[in-house]
Amino acid sequence: MTNQSDIVKLAEKTLIPLWRQEREKQSVYRDWARGKHVKPFKPAEANPELDALLDKSTTPLIMLIVRILAQTMEVQSYTPGVEGLKDPLWAIWQGNRMATRQKRLYKAALWGGQAFALALPGVPVPQVKLFSGRNMVAVYDDPEADEWPQFAAYSEVVSRNAFHFCIVDDEKIHRLGMDAEGGGVAYIEEKVHGAGILPVVRYAGEIDDEGVVMGEVEPLIPIQSNIDQTNFDRLMTQSFEAWAIRYITGMAKPQTPEETAAQKMVLERNRLLLVENPESKVGRLDGSPLNGYIEARRDSKQDLAATAQVSQKTVLGAQSNNADGAEAQAAEEASTQRKIRDYTVAFGEAHQQLFRLTGSLAGIEGAWTDYSGQVDWVNSEIRSMSQVADALGKYASQLGIPVEGLWEMIPGVTPDRIKRWKDARDKDPLAILGSALGGDDVAFRAE
Repeated sequence: MTNQSDIVKLAEKTLIPLWRQEREKQSVYRDWARGKHVKPFKPAEANPELDALLDKSTTPLIMLIVRILAQTMEVQSYTPGVEGLKDPLWAIWQGNRMATRQKRLYKAALWGGQAFALALPGVPVPQVKLFSGRNMVAVYDDPEADEWPQFAAYSEVVSRNAFHFCIVDDEKIHRLGMDAEGGGVAYIEEKVHGAGILPVVRYAGEIDDEGVVMGEVEPLIPIQSNIDQTNFDRLMTQSFEAWAIRYITGMAKPQTPEETAAQKMVLERNRLLLVENPESKVGRLDGSPLNGYIEARRDSKQDLAATAQVSQKTVLGAQSNNADGAEAQAAEEASTQRKIRDYTVAFGEAHQQLFRLTGSLAGIEGAWTDYSGQVDWVNSEIRSMSQVADALGKYASQLGIPVEGLWEMIPGVTPDRIKRWKDARDKDPLAILGSALGGDDVAFRAE
């Protein structure tokens, strides 16, 4: 599509309304993911003290859940299906500083349901731009099955009341101008991107058969609101009704400020109270208990943990009764690990698509048609080092797996460190001698 009037019409009729709709919805999810919650209900006769309690009532548990899930996902290397492609493809990843930026991509996909990566030719490596679902929309012919969109559009802020609206097709990037309300659309310029295809990759963790995505925030908002409301109710009770009140009946009302002050001193908690009037009564009104609020809050946090499929210890903290220790914690987090695997499968396939695209843009032969590449993720499962060492030792001794192939399974070991280990081994005289004799290096050393 090269006709400028057609591009403007597409923007006005379809893409800008879709972008505004998604931006409004995604802004809500982003606010909740950042701890900016809708305030709990408060009494009509509110005062500054109640407003202060209202500000203290929010506990950003949704933000915690998004952060925890994002922390468990980190690409440490990529293994192409075609030999010889690993180093040039990984150089593109490192050239775009994706070791750090990948976390932003995951967080956006987690709180909003989807995120996007736009890859364009560049020097010295193709350039990758990341977008949340708040800033980019993509239109697919079949949103469930299609690998590449028909159109994608994203916004660029020019000023407080002006945006650039950029539409990407399979040939060009069209830049339009518009106001903050999506009106006043005017064509500015076009630029050929040279990718040969619409170079946008979608990262969606949970997508149904109709192409509808859902992130972590949307289903948790009602439960988080319930927790915040319980917090506010507890704080009101704690501030105004939790104190015991001492009372006396049958005493004469003070007539002067001095008598009032003297009577208050008599009623202090560390004073012995003597009442001369035999008809007077002395008593105490107990404060309202807080146990009900604490239990209700704990129950809601358990609901939040179950719905988010994270361990209760993560959300409840000291309120959790689960046992400590690496084995107990690993068993508790088994459900979380299953959820993380779902995400790594979905995001891993999107990463493979991105590696193919950037490799093609860089002119790396064989990259575009390599559908068998695999993303290597950092192992986030909780295991003690003794458990890891014992398991890997059994893999090597009982199953005959080469020791080198097990190095990458050690938590926290990077590809660069493995390379240094291999270089050091190749320079080790004992290893060289063992290899020359045709024996296993580990067995040779043991003897």
